[in-house]
Amino acid sequence: MTRYSPTHLPPRTVSTTIVGPIGEPAVMIESLPVSAGQHVTVTFEAVGPRWRQGVFIATAGRLEIAGTSSPSLVLWSDSAPASSTITVVETDGRLVFYNVWDSGRGRKFESQSFTSGMLVEPLADGSSKYSCADIGTEPDFSRIVFRVRIE
Repeated sequence: MTRYSPTHLPPRTVSTTIVGPIGEPAVMIESLPVSAGQHVTVTFEAVGPRWRQGVFIATAGRLEIAGTSSPSLVLWSDSAPASSTITVVETDGRLVFYNVWDSGRGRKFESQSFTSGMLVEPLADGSSKYSCADIGTEPDFSRIVFRVRIE
């Protein structure tokens, strides 16, 4: 597992080990352009039963949600609202995010495993849907499904 500091965020990273069921690329780390003042809405659509699932989100700057301000945050599907809006207060121009999970092994969260990744589906409303795999012998892209919209 690799954790990145908000001052050193990676670009979009595609898995070299897994692909989707029809050969589509699995994105391990998403990087999207953002500007200060924009709002990012994360909406959870579905969560598998296996483990606690969430989304790590960061920028080299500052994000704000529900009165809390930080360069990075984790939205957990079991404790965050079904839809959360984050304000980009300061940024280097990129929002980075990826799926995370808690398998109960005593870590705060896990990510970036050999079989983890997100299948990206652009939607007609300008948002994108991310169907995610965590760990296992066969990638299961239904572990968590969420949408991201930047306005």
